[in-house]
Amino acid sequence: MIENAVEKARKAAEAAAAKLAEAEAAEHARLAQIAAERAERARDYDRDFLAHWTEIAREAVESEGDKSADYDPSTMGFLEGLIRFVAGREKRRTVLTHAQNAESALGISTAQSTVPEARHYSLDVVGYLTKIVEDEAARRHGEFADALEAKRNRAIDGEGH
Repeated sequence: MIENAVEKARKAAEAAAAKLAEAEAAEHARLAQIAAERAERARDYDRDFLAHWTEIAREAVESEGDKSADYDPSTMGFLEGLIRFVAGREKRRTVLTHAQNAESALGISTAQSTVPEARHYSLDVVGYLTKIVEDEAARRHGEFADALEAKRNRAIDGEGH
């Protein structure tokens, strides 16, 4: 009787193992099919992207405006303010220089001068603007790159592109 119960249990275990192996094989085949479909969609997306990359690149550049390198004071308030600030300093320096020249022409000595020395103010405008531009450009690029990657992933996942 014991041998009979052991034999029955062994046969049941073998049958369960066979069913498990069959289910695992079916699952493996299903996952392989999904992977193959994803790979094909990835190739389709990449072929389409490669066929249109120049248009996509042009649109990416134009998304920031057709003339993004042109200066327009009506749309670049910060830059206009900075230009006015620096120009104001330079204009004041020119006025001081002219006033000093006038004093000199009138024979007013340096000891009697009421005009202060013109000072050159160093303002690393390029460095300041470069940091602002690079930080904002990096932020916008990150958003674009994330969106482009998400679009590719949706296409590969079969959600269209």
